Amino acid sequence: MVINRKRSLFLRLDLKQVLLLYLSRGLLVVAEVSDGVDGVELCVQIHHRLLDGTSQFFLKSLENLLLPSHEKDSETVFMFYNYRCPKCSEYITNANFSDWYIDRSGFDATAQTVFVIHGFKESKISWLKRMKEAILNSHKCNVILVMWGQTEFSYEEEKIRLPVIGNEIALFIANLVVSKNIDLQDVYLIGNSMGAHLAGFTGKAVKRKLNGLIGRITGLDPAGPDFYFADATERLDITDASFVDVIHTNAACTRLKGLGYPYSSGHFDFYVNGGSKQPGCREMNEFLFEMTASELRSSINFLFGPVVSGTVEDFDKYFACNHYRAVEIFLASIENESCEFSAFECSSWSRYLSGECDDHDVAVMGYRADVFKELTRDSFRMKFYLKTGSVSPFCL
Repeated sequence: MVINRKRSLFLRLDLKQVLLLYLSRGLLVVAEVSDGVDGVELCVQIHHRLLDGTSQFFLKSLENLLLPSHEKDSETVFMFYNYRCPKCSEYITNANFSDWYIDRSGFDATAQTVFVIHGFKESKISWLKRMKEAILNSHKCNVILVMWGQTEFSYEEEKIRLPVIGNEIALFIANLVVSKNIDLQDVYLIGNSMGAHLAGFTGKAVKRKLNGLIGRITGLDPAGPDFYFADATERLDITDASFVDVIHTNAACTRLKGLGYPYSSGHFDFYVNGGSKQPGCREMNEFLFEMTASELRSSINFLFGPVVSGTVEDFDKYFACNHYRAVEIFLASIENESCEFSAFECSSWSRYLSGECDDHDVAVMGYRADVFKELTRDSFRMKFYLKTGSVSPFCL
């Protein structure tokens, strides 16, 4: 009976979903040769062999052709909080920025300004509030939650709109530079999943608008789906800030295996427990028979077709444990100062496990990773590996 239900769901995929699956994801199943980052690394060669420049252009053109268009504005809202009153919020947009009484708001131009950027359809997720409070309690700073995205837009549509939204965030930063003369090096963007790539687009836009680099970007398991073939101009990249650190917890080559982007994107890339699967997260076969028909349908739609409203919640409930571990670990690094996530520079997970990298450089993953950024003088890109526990605060 389960098999029949699954077959019927597959048959209901429309032409757009089938084309996108076959062209942009189906070929890559062969890349999933083993679990863990060592297996994911093999995708590099396979991706390049399967998709030359012409094929990538075709895929991007097809994606834009098949997706419906919307004429609505992005409606990005910036929720401002300050350390003097952590629970006091102000809602600002670029349209009403000139009406914002910034001098009365408690905004401190001499302190760091931290932008927290959620992922696809995450604006109501509780971790945003928790992270805001954790950051404000940790040191003197300004915190701005970036509320972006449209409820009616699919994952693929939002992905295409990221450069536009990145321009909006960059404009807000430019307004702060003009009105309060903030230092770009005091600007810090934290982005989760698709929000990590949005942080990258923001950094790119700031470079164009202000001819300067923001201080830091942290990517929390940057989204993989629809970014596997993206070049540096179309995703989070090392060139988007003075210091870019990335935490990988669900790295994979396809949606079938994980939701994270598998490749190095920053100065520091931390691969937690190998970067793909996390202790304490269940395997698919452990919960498959617990799912209702509706939950199974929406989850399959996420895996094999464009993501639409109503599919994300069901998918997250069962499949996103590994993906969101990056957020949980990052929060733990702020809330539990005694718990340090020490990671060793190493070229692979297998070499790390064998002890070959025990005498290599060590950096601490998380909110305070920038303390170790001077290590990048010796190596432009550095990959770090570490083990964590299975329950919060995850330190061993």
